[in-house]
Formats: sequence, structure tokens, C-alpha cells
Amino acid sequence: MKTVSLNVTLTARQYQAFCSVATEILYGGAAGGGKSHLFRFCLIDWCSEIPGLQCYLFRRVFDDLTQNHMDGPNGFRAMLAPWVDGKLVKITEDSILFWNGSKIHLCH
Repeated sequence: MKTVSLNVTLTARQYQAFCSVATEILYGGAAGGGKSHLFRFCLIDWCSEIPGLQCYLFRRVFDDLTQNHMDGPNGFRAMLAPWVDGKLVKITEDSILFWNGSKIHLCH
């Protein structure tokens, strides 16, 4: 399988949460603190590492889901662009499918 890198950066606080061995992490704060970005990064990492993993991302309405997690420079589309171009990931309207059978379900 070919290797295609993603160019994703985390803040020190996000990296600390990502590297934690804790089974539960409380990560809160005001808007703009990077909670959604960290969550997207975690989902991508877990789905790439665990074949067949099924993850579910919920928002109240579909517009919130696309605006918060799909669009923009830190959304799934931008984060996963190298893998989409390399045919490792396929993004549909309601899911993100990984080469290893893992899937992120976009639910509202």
C-alpha cells in the first residue's frame, strides 16, 4: 500500500489530550478552542489504525454538521484531501470511508 501523509497540526493542549492514556477526557472551553479539530483528528487516526472501526459523529441538523466538520480549512475535506486524491478515502454526503473498511458516519 502506498504511503500518503496528511498535513495536520495540533496545539500543545490538543496534542496532550491526543497522547493521553486516559479512557475518558474532558476537553471543553469556549468556541474556537479546537475541540472539533481535535475530535476530527482523533477520528481520522483511529479509523486509519483500526480496520473496520465504525464511528458516528452527530449534530442536531445537517447544516451544522457540514459547516462545523466538513467545510473550511480544518474540515474533513481539507484534512483528508491527500488521502482522497490517493484513493485511500472516499467522502460521501453522509460518510467517510477508509481503505481498511473503517467508516465515519455523519449523522444528524
